[in-house]
Amino acid sequence: MDGVLKGFFVVGMVLLVGYILARTNALGPHGTKVLSTLTFMVGLPSLMFSTIASRHISEVLSQTGLISVVTALCVMALFALSGAIGRWGVRRTTIGALATGIVNSTNLGVPLSLYILGSATFVTPIMLFQLALVTPVALTILDLTDPEGKRASVWSILSTPLRNPVTVAAVLGVIVSAAGIELPALVLDPLKLVAQLTVPLMLIIFGMSLHGLSPRQSTADRVPTLFAVILKSAVQPALAWLLAVFVFRLDTFSTFVVTACAILPTGQNVVLYAVRYGVGQNLAQSTAVITSALAVPLLLGAAWMFG
Repeated sequence: MDGVLKGFFVVGMVLLVGYILARTNALGPHGTKVLSTLTFMVGLPSLMFSTIASRHISEVLSQTGLISVVTALCVMALFALSGAIGRWGVRRTTIGALATGIVNSTNLGVPLSLYILGSATFVTPIMLFQLALVTPVALTILDLTDPEGKRASVWSILSTPLRNPVTVAAVLGVIVSAAGIELPALVLDPLKLVAQLTVPLMLIIFGMSLHGLSPRQSTADRVPTLFAVILKSAVQPALAWLLAVFVFRLDTFSTFVVTACAILPTGQNVVLYAVRYGVGQNLAQSTAVITSALAVPLLLGAAWMFG
């Protein structure tokens, strides 16, 4: 339980720094935009490539990893279906689906996995799945549905992923990993150094975005946010537990691992994408805040339940 509290305390302090920066306007009116652009164009691609390229894609195929992937796909599909029925819009539905399926596997998942489970490798399958598959697909959808974009040709549509630095980095990482290429330290070390910017910057951006966030939401935001929170904090952990116990018949510790990973709150990179693309920002922020608050008692309860 100490690990849960330590992990949230560290994250909370960095969020507070971002909030103070926004409240004091220390970075000026364009601070959030500049930081989000730096993170999106430089930090996140470096993190994606260095993370994926230095691990083997087969790690996703472990039983615990498979459960994490299946549960994430299920809740995202449910949100996407609800968005289609409720006509929430493709772009806002995409952000909402990410908010339900993308967990905070890096800056919160890694320390919590290390403190509670004894190893940071338990969140690796989730990281690979999110970085190599979900994010490139989602960002391509957001690029293709840009309302300010011109009417695209077939080549423009097909080449959309190649113009997104995050997607390009993920694809290159997958190629390197699948080919079994071991990159020299002189190549990976600079990328890893730049990648270290990403996590704190995403947290600071998230903290800055909280300034001015109104607790009162319009009906248009309230329903998708509530549904995203229910899917993320209730449905996904419950589904992970059911699969672990009744389908894969995992032992108690492995069941706790997949349940704890499913409880992890919405990742701050979803807020970054919402800010970057100018859509669903309130939905992403609110879902991230609420699921982060709920994750504390849920993780403590899971730790107590599974001993």
